[in-house]
Amino acid sequence: MNPAAIRAALPADVAGVMRALRTAGFGAYVVGGAVRDALVGRTPADWDLATEATPDQMRIIFPNAEYENRFGTVGVPTEAGIVREVTTFRADGASSDARRPDSIVFLQRIEGDLARRDFTINAMAFGLAPESSRRLDPVTDSALIDPYGGAEDLAAGIVRAVGDPAERFREDALRMLRAIRFAARFALTIEPATAAAIQRDAGLAARLSGERIGAEMDGVLAAARPALALQIAYDLGLIAAIAPALAADWADEIPKRVESIGGAAGTPAYDPLGRLAELFAQIVDDEDVAATLESWRRPRATIHEIRTIRTIDRMSNEAELAGGGRARAIDLRIAAAIANGDARDAARQLRRRIATGRASACATSMLAACEAADADALPAAAHDLAIDGDLLVAHCGEAPGAWVGELLGQLVIDAAHGRVPNTADALLSRAAEVRRSSLP
Repeated sequence: MNPAAIRAALPADVAGVMRALRTAGFGAYVVGGAVRDALVGRTPADWDLATEATPDQMRIIFPNAEYENRFGTVGVPTEAGIVREVTTFRADGASSDARRPDSIVFLQRIEGDLARRDFTINAMAFGLAPESSRRLDPVTDSALIDPYGGAEDLAAGIVRAVGDPAERFREDALRMLRAIRFAARFALTIEPATAAAIQRDAGLAARLSGERIGAEMDGVLAAARPALALQIAYDLGLIAAIAPALAADWADEIPKRVESIGGAAGTPAYDPLGRLAELFAQIVDDEDVAATLESWRRPRATIHEIRTIRTIDRMSNEAELAGGGRARAIDLRIAAAIANGDARDAARQLRRRIATGRASACATSMLAACEAADADALPAAAHDLAIDGDLLVAHCGEAPGAWVGELLGQLVIDAAHGRVPNTADALLSRAAEVRRSSLP
């Protein structure tokens, strides 16, 4: 893997920060995920830097810098309007909560800083040592610093802990879930010693905050190929630690079903809500699913959406079991509009079911009927009709009441199934007819 890829990807403002550090006599390195991503041709989301300069020294070099933490990370505003994080080389002390170090010690060498990192693929740096000639440029003359063989592991498709994996996971249990996320994101496998340590200490993951668990699982589901990582998470005991109800109802086909949703040609990379719902599809009880998502601190809106997807999925299954057909597809659109305010959810759920292999043979024709109805904007809710409640009340000459909503619902069904045109005159005529037949 050629460090030229890092040079080519390096933003101008990051290069400026590195040169400012070098001018002041300090080492300057890009570290961690930015190095990893650039080496494999991905555009890094963040560019983190490291140096032996202390936070106080950095604030002299960068007068507008911000420093409000105890981990040696200084925020440096740049001309690009972005705050770049620069962290002093450090070693972490013991962790009493299996998440954050109780103490840190600042270091003078990049090698010591890389030793505290989680995996070899994240323990790489790109830059110049402080003793290098001042004539050298920290970008064009920089080299890859890779004491643990991260580039080789990345090329070989391996997630390997730095040093003793058990020690790394006891320092920070979140690293076990990060291993799964990296496996999903980069299509990697977990090397045996690292996997064995995860399996031995998987229970520590139950102590992590729900927000962090949920964020890591979001990352897994956002990957193009999450199936292998999800199966590894189950096999190593992580699913049991973070989602006991899911582990209890686990089925071997779950990972592939999750991966099958999204990622097809012409579609977004993935369907986050659809994949999350599919992860829990094997669980019958909605409350068990909601409880797990709440424990992961997922937003209320997300939990509501998952409930809705599960509801429409059940209705889709019932429609298929009843034989499918255009009429049932039209009714499914109406039910979806009632459940979530969007008739197109019927087609979305049918696509998901077909992708996962859970649909029956008639689902394809139902999907075609739903898609045609969507294209034709067939009514599925009262607001799709050419009349509203006020016009209905005025036409019928009666006081408003529950009958208005009931009648509008009947008109939606009649118009959707083509029994009456969706025009004001036709709907009002049909409404008067229905109303007369319902009165004593």
